[in-house]
This record gives sequence, C-alpha cells and structure tokens, in this order.
Amino acid sequence: MMWEIEKAILITNNERVYEKYKDTLTVIFEESYEQVLIRTRDMVYDRHILLTHPQASSLKPNQTPYRSVIVYPQGTDDNTDAILLIEKCLETYRRWQEIAPTPEKYDDKVAYDFQTIDLSVIDNIIPRIV
Repeated sequence: MMWEIEKAILITNNERVYEKYKDTLTVIFEESYEQVLIRTRDMVYDRHILLTHPQASSLKPNQTPYRSVIVYPQGTDDNTDAILLIEKCLETYRRWQEIAPTPEKYDDKVAYDFQTIDLSVIDNIIPRIV
C-alpha cells in the first residue's frame, strides 16, 4: 500500500530527525522517549495507525534516550492492533525504567551515536512510505 507522505506524522525527541524531516512531513517534537510514546498512544487512540514500530532497533527502551515513530491517519478502520501494540510498548518502556533507568545524560559522542541509530530507522522507512 502506498501512503501519502504529507499525511504522515513523525513524532520524535531526536533533534537530528526533526531537522532532517521537518520540511518533508509533519513533525512533532517531544522532550523525552516516554513523551514520544505517550503522544504516539494518543494519536493511535485518535484513529492513527503505526507506520513504524514504536520499539524499532535492537536497543532496549532503557538503552537509548531517542525514539522516533511515524503514524498515519486511519479514518474509520479498526486499529485495535495498533492500540494494543503502543500500550504494550509503553508498559515495556516503564518496566525497563524501573529495572534500570536510562541515564540522564550521555557523553555527546554516545548521544550522537544513539541519534544516528534512531535516524537510520526513519531514513530506511521513509522511502517505503512514498
């Protein structure tokens, strides 16, 4: 299925993702990984579907401070699967934070590397949307 890129919404807390895609599609910038998941959940409850998995990449939710997710308006179709998935991702994120919280501050080089991983996930999905 082809999607219209101008209808897609990118939710991120990664400055590099925001800067790269802010002129291509609607981008919502959030302050934290958890806020990205919460905004994504709210959008999914508002009849959007997930075009990217909220926990894409091999990193656990407490290993990276960055997350970017793309949602798309679904209209009247049932999106129960997306609702269940985002709720599970939020639960998983919170459970991992209880076990071993994400560090408040990373070294700039490490933070940049985490931003790069997150950006690469989005870079790989954008061509598949259009």
